[in-house]
Amino acid sequence: MTKPSYSRPSSYFYGMPDVYMQMGYYSFPTPPAPEQIPMNVHVPYAMSMASQSKYYMGQTERIVASDNDQGFGALSNPLRSHSLLYVQNWSITNSSAQPLTIHIWFGKAESIVGGKTSQQVTSGFVQPPPCPAAQGQLLFGRSGGDITREGIAVSTRIVPPMTTIEGHANGQWILGPGMALMVYAPQSEEATSFFFSVDWWEQPGFG
Repeated sequence: MTKPSYSRPSSYFYGMPDVYMQMGYYSFPTPPAPEQIPMNVHVPYAMSMASQSKYYMGQTERIVASDNDQGFGALSNPLRSHSLLYVQNWSITNSSAQPLTIHIWFGKAESIVGGKTSQQVTSGFVQPPPCPAAQGQLLFGRSGGDITREGIAVSTRIVPPMTTIEGHANGQWILGPGMALMVYAPQSEEATSFFFSVDWWEQPGFG
């Protein structure tokens, strides 16, 4: 009888490779699992508002406080805006050679008189077509009268000379129609000056 042309497999499986392969055992390394692609992507809410041309930012001109006048900068929501303003970030730059005392105030916009409207306001979505104009108004000025009678000062900050401080409200400061966020420096013997910057987004509201 002629000897068969094949020989016994010399592998680890002792002649039963098919059985072991069906059970999931292989004589070679298992290939790595493919990289999992995340199904969900987190998009910050402020970014979503910016993509819809509802996010704005602005800066006042130089604000001066002296022994006769207090200086102020404010984000005001007009009474009939039908919008809510959500404050995201704010900053105060002390351009004086001495420390600056700043009070953060919330109250009725009508109590802020004598303020100028800053033109340095833009949408966060920078594009050639014009974006909708902001409902919120960025005001600044100086006043010798009581501009805090219709509200309350909720915080006080000391700003070192030639320094910028900033805060992140992350949309948790909300201004309804007819309300305002104001930062002001009280009257002082030495003249001081500062700039006020703020970012916010707008959504329809009532009022």
